[in-house]
Amino acid sequence: INRGDNTVSMQGNVEFREPGLLLTGDSAFIDSNNSVNRVTAANYVLHDFGAHGDASSIVYNAETDLVSIENGEFSRCEPGSEFWSLHADSITLDQQAGRGYARKVSLRLGEVPVFYYPWTLAFPLGDERISGFLAPSTGSTRTGGFDFELPYYLNLAPHYDATIAPRLISDRGVMASVEARYLASWSMNTLNMSHLAGDDLYDPATVDQPGSDSPPVADRWFIGYEHQGRLGSNWSSYVDYNAVSDSDYFYDLGSSGLNVTSQTHLNRYGRLQYSNDRLRAGVAVQRIQIIDPVVAAADINKPFDRMPQFYFDSNNYLAGGFGFGLKGQVTSFDRELDPDRLSSSMIDNGALVTGERLNLEPEINWSLENPGWFLRTAAKYKYTEYRLSKQPVGSEDNPDVGVPVYTADTGLIFERSSGSGIQTLEPRLFYLNSAYEDQFTLPLFDTSRLNFSFNQLFRDDRFSGGDRIGDADQLSAAITSRFLDARGQERARVSIGQIHYFEDRRVHLATPLQNWVPADQAFADESALAAELAFRLGDNWRFNGDVQWHEERQEVDESNVQLRYHQDDDRLFNLAYRYKRVVNSPLFSLPAGVDPRIEQTDLSGVWPLNDNWTLLARWNYDLRNERNLESFAGLQWRNCCATIRLVAREWVDENELFVPNSEPNRGIFVQFTLNGLGNIAGGGLSNLLQDSIWGFRDTEFE
Repeated sequence: INRGDNTVSMQGNVEFREPGLLLTGDSAFIDSNNSVNRVTAANYVLHDFGAHGDASSIVYNAETDLVSIENGEFSRCEPGSEFWSLHADSITLDQQAGRGYARKVSLRLGEVPVFYYPWTLAFPLGDERISGFLAPSTGSTRTGGFDFELPYYLNLAPHYDATIAPRLISDRGVMASVEARYLASWSMNTLNMSHLAGDDLYDPATVDQPGSDSPPVADRWFIGYEHQGRLGSNWSSYVDYNAVSDSDYFYDLGSSGLNVTSQTHLNRYGRLQYSNDRLRAGVAVQRIQIIDPVVAAADINKPFDRMPQFYFDSNNYLAGGFGFGLKGQVTSFDRELDPDRLSSSMIDNGALVTGERLNLEPEINWSLENPGWFLRTAAKYKYTEYRLSKQPVGSEDNPDVGVPVYTADTGLIFERSSGSGIQTLEPRLFYLNSAYEDQFTLPLFDTSRLNFSFNQLFRDDRFSGGDRIGDADQLSAAITSRFLDARGQERARVSIGQIHYFEDRRVHLATPLQNWVPADQAFADESALAAELAFRLGDNWRFNGDVQWHEERQEVDESNVQLRYHQDDDRLFNLAYRYKRVVNSPLFSLPAGVDPRIEQTDLSGVWPLNDNWTLLARWNYDLRNERNLESFAGLQWRNCCATIRLVAREWVDENELFVPNSEPNRGIFVQFTLNGLGNIAGGGLSNLLQDSIWGFRDTEFE
């Protein structure tokens, strides 16, 4: 002990402790005046960050919490199980900032060096953001070749940052992507941009040939902007803007080929809204970019733009079970079509129609609910008015239609003891009456027919959108039985119901331009039987199923069945079956040679083979066309501080689902993750597994 210099020198079996820090070594020198402590032949542990290592010498500054390591290592594996470690000439650990800096660093797996970085490498000690390279993504696909992306993260300020990601696709070229995020006091904003200048696979001679690997254009790009804001307690704003260079962009370039992308339309939407307990009102604009090549080929199916739309919805409780509501919209619809691609007959029948539409819907309702039964009634008036231009020849430019709609909904709830729980029996009747008004000459700006299901039995309209008001004189009858355990949880449920039609349906989506009526839906006396079944076996097994049975044709219209086992995140099993009868219409016609019925099986699962090895798999098969829609199989190896995944995958792009004899894509993907350091390669595999295996959660990297 040197009292004059206020220093201490120690030799042999030194142990130095500070809150969150342990240093041990052969010798130590403590300079109290400068708050510097040096330990040689040292070992260290940072308890707050789960990090440890050894070094030739370690200097600890008590004032700044800096740990300077010379010729040492850094690891976040458990002591004694160093699967990976960083070795460097010098390492500085800034505990206050939660950052580490290593110079001339090598990454070792066990004792084997696998990566060397000659400059200064920054890395996080905990969850704090830090500028530097992120984990690269690596893959290989049939249509792109070798695919490598190396993102660089810029932590510019506490409220904004950016990520720059150069990407090499061996068969296509070099692509650049940027993501910028900005957090204001009242909003969150994200901007994404990507650009590939001159796709090497672009071939003008084969670009229009079915099955060609050539993209539609040479220069590929994407831009996306999302904004969410809140102004005070009642006002909110939202923007979702997306644009892309061509219809094949997401299939060729989205997520390194790891994700099946389902975009068929890109949204460009903005909204400013006011809401409180009784009123919701706002103004919105929307434009759609079609990227589905089937739809894009026919201009007549292009969606209309809403430029703009004002809407409101108000509900008020009066007294004695009575309530009053009023909702409405005022919308301007427009779209740009090429007249040269339309025949004179199509133009005469309203192919170029645009205009404004007013929708008003006042409603008065009354309900009475008691244990064991309920009764709900409502009366509303649906009114629609247009101002049109270029409407069908011979039709009005200012048509309007008004229809009164009445509903009555009643049901009983019976209960009885069943073992240790309760069984219910719940019959329900729903009556709907809606007058008929001729709407054949009205345009179809945003209206479609709702898919039939068990829930459709209790809706007051069979259409979505504001251009059609369905006529109805019908009664829905359904019955549901539930089994509840002693805790009140639903263990099983079975439901079945059907609509009885007293009158034929005369309002359809037919127009002078597309005069087509689905006869089986218009003139049948009864709907298909709709049934649902769900039950749980123990805490892990679940079964869900629904079916629609057409009595007249004596066949199934649609059915879905799912059997799922979920014990924990490492023990999952899913088996699903789907069937649907696809009906040709003027809006969609199946290509020749493609079966009009969708019949698919989907098998997926995650299952451990032992403490370290896990099997990952999915098989989605098209029974009707005898082909794999997606299949992959892979292995995962995991210990306390690393995860390695290898997956081989074959899949069909969604834009080729209805192309006979299309060649599938194939790829092999690797994910290499060091727990506590991040993904070294293949981070996109986590997204693939979460999207493809129901219930899978990559909890290590959330």
